[in-house]
Amino acid sequence: MDLGFLRPLYESDAPVASVHLDTSRDRTDAGKELELRWRHLRDELSSLGTDKATLDVLEQAVRDGSSRAFGSHGHSLFASEGRLLGAYTLSEPPAQSRALRMPVPDPLPVVVDRGRYLPHVLVALDRVNAKVFSYTGQPSSGPASEKDFSGADLRNIDPMGRGGPGVLSGYNGRFDGKHYPMETWRENTARIAQQVREAVAEVDARIIFVGGDEEAIAYLRDNLGERKLSIPVRLVAGGRGGPDAEERLHEAAAEALRDFVIDGHDDIIADYHQKLANDQAVRGTEPTLPMLSEARVRTLLLGANRDGEPELWGSPDEPVLVSKDPADLDDPDAAFRAPASALMLRSAMAADAGFGEVLDHGHTSAENGAILRFPTSPNERV
Repeated sequence: MDLGFLRPLYESDAPVASVHLDTSRDRTDAGKELELRWRHLRDELSSLGTDKATLDVLEQAVRDGSSRAFGSHGHSLFASEGRLLGAYTLSEPPAQSRALRMPVPDPLPVVVDRGRYLPHVLVALDRVNAKVFSYTGQPSSGPASEKDFSGADLRNIDPMGRGGPGVLSGYNGRFDGKHYPMETWRENTARIAQQVREAVAEVDARIIFVGGDEEAIAYLRDNLGERKLSIPVRLVAGGRGGPDAEERLHEAAAEALRDFVIDGHDDIIADYHQKLANDQAVRGTEPTLPMLSEARVRTLLLGANRDGEPELWGSPDEPVLVSKDPADLDDPDAAFRAPASALMLRSAMAADAGFGEVLDHGHTSAENGAILRFPTSPNERV
C-alpha cells in the first residue's frame, strides 16, 4: 500500500489530535451511545491540552460522519490548531474508541482498514440487463456509483433474431433466456463491459465480482479479456432477479473481498519470508528502526494488535528518524516519545515506503518486519 494518502496529516507543526471512534448506528439507542463515547473522548483530549477550536472541528466531523451512515463502522479523525487534517470511514469499528494528542498523528487504524477494504466493482448480470456498482477503498454508506443497464429494445426482435414490427404478439413482448437472440446477448455484453471498464477506472478497482447468468458472465469475461483489463474477475452467488438475489450478491461479494485481501496478504508475507532468508529483509522492531532511519525500507510490515505496544523516540525536524534511544537522533533534547506504530509509519511515509499488514490466517498478528531496498550505488537507491 502506498502511504502517500497520509501526507495531509503531517501538514501541521503543532500537536495533532487523533480520534478513533466507534460510530456504528445499528441499534435504536446507537445515537445516544455515540454521543456518550464522543463526550468522553472530548473530555480526554481537553485534559491533554487540546484547544477548543480543534475540539469543535472534531465534534463537527463526528456529527457529519455519523449522521449519514448506518450499520457497523468507525471513523478516524485528525485535527490540529482548529483545522481538520483528515477524516476516514472505517469498515469496522475500532476495538476500542480512543483519542490521543501527540506531536504526530496516530494513523495505524486507518492504514490497516484501507488495506482490508479494497476498491472494487460489483456486477449483477443477466442476458438483458445489468447493474454495476463501484466501491472506493474507503467504505461509506453506499457505492461510489450505481448504474443500471438495459439491453436492446426487444419490441422489434423475434425469437429467431429476424426483427420487424408486430412479430412479438405471441410472446407479450417478452423472451426467456432460450429465446433471446444470441447476437443480441453478445452486443449487450460488449456494452456492459464498457460500463464495467468505466466503473473500474472511476475507483481504480483492484478486483471485479460478478453474479448472475452464467452464459452472460462468460461473454462478459471474453469482452473484458479482449480489452486487456488486468484485474481479476471472480464469480459470486446471487445476481439479478429481485431484492433477495441482489442481497445475496452483496453478501457473497463481501466474503469474496475478504478472501481476496487475505490471499494478497499471504503473498506479501511469502515474499517477505523469502527475502528474509536471503538477508533482504529484517524481522522485529529493533532491527527495523535503523533501516527506517536510513530510508532503506521498501515495505513496512506491522500487525494491527496494539496490546503492549511500546513507545519510541522521534525527531520533530527529521520525520524519517525513529529510535529506542533519543541519543541516536539529530537533536536528543528536542526528541519526543510516541507509540511505535505512529513513528514507524511516519518514517515509512517520509521515505516513500509502502505498508502491509501482517495477518495470521485472516487474523491480526503482532509480528513486525520490513522488506529492504538496497542502494545500487553510494548515491542511488532502488
